[in-house]
Amino acid sequence: MDLNTIENLNIKYVLDRGTGTIIYQNDSTILLRDEVSKALMLASDDVEEGLEILDKNITSKDLLLMVSNVELGEIAFKKYGFEEKMECFQVVYKGEGISEQKGGLSFREATLDDLPFISAEYDLISEEELKEVISRHNIILGYTDEGIVGFIGEHLEGSIGLLYILPQYRRRGYASELEKEKIRRTIAKGFIPFGQVVTSNDASMRLQESLGLTRSDSTILWMWKA
Repeated sequence: MDLNTIENLNIKYVLDRGTGTIIYQNDSTILLRDEVSKALMLASDDVEEGLEILDKNITSKDLLLMVSNVELGEIAFKKYGFEEKMECFQVVYKGEGISEQKGGLSFREATLDDLPFISAEYDLISEEELKEVISRHNIILGYTDEGIVGFIGEHLEGSIGLLYILPQYRRRGYASELEKEKIRRTIAKGFIPFGQVVTSNDASMRLQESLGLTRSDSTILWMWKA
């Protein structure tokens, strides 16, 4: 199992930061649980073997599952009673550095004092999860003399995301500048910057490509229960 492929970078990330507990691993399959996101994460080159390993280890407490083999993921989604799913490409920044920002943004790390503002603008994850992301110092605010224009963050399993620009500040290049800043900070911490783009989100994919990120050849599947 090659964890250096783009499809498996989220698994590599949680192992590199020391938050992934390996449940099973051989040459073709790895199953682990991330203590931060509470996600069960599976990569397997063999669908039958992957299902066999899941059968032995998945429990009713596992509410979040990522599978980097979509064929296997679709079977798991139906078999284990997951309610929602999201198919994504993974994207990765392979460069050693990134060009300096020219958009005039300043940046600061969000604190819990910023939670009411961020949660009012961004509802794609729960306020409880946003609070944990902020507590882990993983949201960056971008601002000008006019005030905050937007923010970007890192999901609990390590992917760059939570990118949001206030409507009145859109189409000024601020999304690019925020993501560049997040990429710089991720590299500075010694990690490979990566993100996930829902397959239907063409606008986000164009942004990633404009910043020099490389898209995975195949997709991954996230699934969850309420």
